[in-house]
Amino acid sequence: MKHKSLGEWRDLISQQQSSELSIVDFCQNFRVSTSSFYKLRGRLQQPDNPPRFVKASKPAIDTTTQPSLSVRLGELSLSFSTPCEPVWLRQCNHENVC
Repeated sequence: MKHKSLGEWRDLISQQQSSELSIVDFCQNFRVSTSSFYKLRGRLQQPDNPPRFVKASKPAIDTTTQPSLSVRLGELSLSFSTPCEPVWLRQCNHENVC
C-alpha cells in the first residue's frame, strides 16, 4: 500500500468536493479508506490549529534574587530567606515557637 503525500490528499479531497459522489462512494472508487479521508480532510482544512501537545520547558530561575518570607505574630517576627515547608510553618504558632 502506497502512502499518499499531503498534495495527493489535497487533490483527492478537491476531486471529491467537485464530484457528485458521496465520500463513501468516492473512497470506494479511488480505493482509499474513508477514515483516512476524513482524518486528512480535517487536518488539511484546519492548518492554523495549534497542535494538541506542545513541548513544555522548565522556566529559568533567577538566581539574583532570593525568595523571602516574613511572618509576624504579635511581637514575634520570623524571616526566611529560602523556601520552607508549609507544614513546618503551620506548626509554628505563638504558643509553640519553632
